[in-house]
Amino acid sequence: MKKLLIILFITCAAVPSDAQMATIFDAHISDSCSSRAGITGDFSFNSTALTTQFVSKFYNGDYIDRESKDAIMGRSRNKNRIGAEANYGFFVAVKLDSVMHKKNVHFFLSLRDRYHFDTRYSDDLFKVGFYGNAPFAGKTANLSDFNLTYLHYQQLQLGFFSKQSDSTARFGVAFSFLKGQQYLAILAKKAELYTSEDGQYIDFNTSLQAAQSDTAHKGMSAFNGYGGSVDVFVEAPFNTRFGKSKIGLSVTDIGVIRYNKSSLYLNQDSLFHYTGFTIHNIYDLQDSAFAHTTTDSVKNKIAPFKKQYVSVTLPATLNLYFQTDFGKHFHLTEGVKYIYNANYNFMVYAKGSFYINNNLMLSASFGYGGYGRFNYGLGLFAHVGKGVFIYAGSNNIEGYIAQNQASGMGGYISLIKAF
Repeated sequence: MKKLLIILFITCAAVPSDAQMATIFDAHISDSCSSRAGITGDFSFNSTALTTQFVSKFYNGDYIDRESKDAIMGRSRNKNRIGAEANYGFFVAVKLDSVMHKKNVHFFLSLRDRYHFDTRYSDDLFKVGFYGNAPFAGKTANLSDFNLTYLHYQQLQLGFFSKQSDSTARFGVAFSFLKGQQYLAILAKKAELYTSEDGQYIDFNTSLQAAQSDTAHKGMSAFNGYGGSVDVFVEAPFNTRFGKSKIGLSVTDIGVIRYNKSSLYLNQDSLFHYTGFTIHNIYDLQDSAFAHTTTDSVKNKIAPFKKQYVSVTLPATLNLYFQTDFGKHFHLTEGVKYIYNANYNFMVYAKGSFYINNNLMLSASFGYGGYGRFNYGLGLFAHVGKGVFIYAGSNNIEGYIAQNQASGMGGYISLIKAF
């Protein structure tokens, strides 16, 4: 599963997960349909410094030469970011007036498997990780302000979506039950690694917090925590001198997961001094020589975890957009997006949609911000007949074109059947 997840992160990137309700009830699909069902998937990976080629080499265990590492260092800043998401699942939606004689209201249910990863790190951390600590002889490597979060959970979502009879305004609300599978978080406010000039010892000065879900249960069946979340969506139309317009706002994943009492927690402020091994005789090279410096003993000295409940606030997403219809064949959307609690920078984006006919639409997008810098996308919508609709594309097409320069790759797909 870990290998599959990393492959998906590297090879694909997401349509924003905040568009859940908007995707289910996309305006391209007539509201006269009494029900619809579909499968969806989106995946993402982006970074301010790491290229997709570098990440691919690192994962596959390929040799990373000095030139490749130097190229990443040339792209690095004092603070760098990496972010990745993967979501896949299915949904079913029913128009209630066909069931309960209620007009303009849909009920929907969705079930999804979700991953989230983000981190913020210093350029010194990259140097130590890929060049070793020898370049810091007599110096201190500043690893402070390191932040990492990994979440894997399942989501059962129930909600309502409405389209008013006297306008095209739409709104929706959804409530979710969340099953926590895995969680890992590290926050190092202070992390300083000093290497003596002669290499005889190192000092690791830290002030950090860390938490991890039950390490004994990691599979899909693991029920290490539970929680809930709320999604809200609203879209209102109005007219401008350029044509019909609408403004939309969605706030998703407002929630928390509480992991059980078998979770591990650490709150540590300490100085670790390490002098290595002193070997006076070759016959000392046996298990007894290392008995007091095992991996576990070092870890317990630096990071003595204790078991307790851990509550996790989800990365919540805000998406605000404005769309104008310049005639029947071209629509322009501008927006801003932000993810709270996720080391995410504000993203500004623009998307142009070109309607070839009623059954085919092509789109191109541009954005700046998020986990990376520049983002370029291509997508399509197609009605292939018999009530079957397809959405597919990428918001980071540059990653497929220039892997040694681009920092993100991605793709999304939805297959929907309307009845």
